[in-house]
Amino acid sequence: MPGPRLVLTVDVEEWFHVCGHPEYDVPVRWDTFPSRVVPATERVLGLLERTSSRATFFVLGWVARRHPGLVRRIVAAGHEVGCHGDLHRRANVLSGEEFRTDLLSARAALEKAGSGTVAAYRAAEWSFRSTASPHLATLVEEGFRVDSSLLAVPPIGDASNPTRPVVLETPAGPLLEVPPLVGTFFGRPAMLGGGWTSRLSREARVTAAVEAALAGGDSPVLYLHPWEVDDEHPPMDLSPVARLVHFGGRERVIPRLTRLLSKHPSVSLAEAFPDGGEQRGVAA
Repeated sequence: MPGPRLVLTVDVEEWFHVCGHPEYDVPVRWDTFPSRVVPATERVLGLLERTSSRATFFVLGWVARRHPGLVRRIVAAGHEVGCHGDLHRRANVLSGEEFRTDLLSARAALEKAGSGTVAAYRAAEWSFRSTASPHLATLVEEGFRVDSSLLAVPPIGDASNPTRPVVLETPAGPLLEVPPLVGTFFGRPAMLGGGWTSRLSREARVTAAVEAALAGGDSPVLYLHPWEVDDEHPPMDLSPVARLVHFGGRERVIPRLTRLLSKHPSVSLAEAFPDGGEQRGVAA
């Protein structure tokens, strides 16, 4: 049985996939924006190659249809492809039928592009919100074994959500939930595994949280978006707060990850949890 390993996940989406924004969250307009997802993802792939690391790439179906070669490139480099939905819609606003349609459309696009079997899922913006989400059972019904869509950081997610890998018992059967690394930011629960709070936190704080998880027998999960490491990211019309969330601390991502992965080369979710948690003794 493998010991705890650092896990890296990548949400493969374009820079303009911003849920709820009146200008950018309009799928019919997406083809009018300049695409940056391929060169930005290539930069992530280069970092992983240099540090002998692997990752799970949660790819949007929309991206897979337009850039099937990127999916094949990810697979050829030895990484896992997971599903990030089709149109980057928040799962908690979708009906059961809408969610299933989005899920199946995305998986079909990924598999057509050469992903192989897709067993892991992540909702846009951690939007399952709580373990009561009916969409968790839908994942099991459609053959998914792993989810990484719950965050124990209000208001994005319920404070009672798991903070370590846990097997959830859904009406359709068990599902391994693997949340991102959570710590504190100015004394409040916060994502340390990625995003703006991680980028703006002290590097030592994030590294200490990773080391503590590994020492405690857990595999900490980090995440990033390709647009976070894109030096040619197009300008955006955002509010001051949204601008901080989207752009704050981006220049730190590659240097910090390089140092961390040089010490702890990452693995994919499939490598960290090869049996879906069924025989690893993860808490239920």
